[in-house]
Amino acid sequence: MRTVAVRRGKIPRFRSDQEERDFWARHSVEEFAGELEAVDITIRAPRTEQIAVRLYKEDLEALRSLAAVRGVGHTTLARTVLEGWLAHSRSKSRAARRRQARRPA
Repeated sequence: MRTVAVRRGKIPRFRSDQEERDFWARHSVEEFAGELEAVDITIRAPRTEQIAVRLYKEDLEALRSLAAVRGVGHTTLARTVLEGWLAHSRSKSRAARRRQARRPA
């Protein structure tokens, strides 16, 4: 296991979720109070819907490999990528609607 070098009060970058879990098991968030910032988040209800996606075997293998590097499951990585793409697409759609609304008639 790799040891993460920490400068006093500086949260390190992690290569995987497991590395981050190990770090926070040994450290308190209070050690980094000066580095923390407020964030605006929305807590959503648990996911309830499922879909099935057919992939080529080599694409599934690549997905599993990428997920392993990041320390997450392949379905978690796929969902994260899809949710990020949907959020980006929604923000582009909202921006386009705002531009349309500002155009003179």
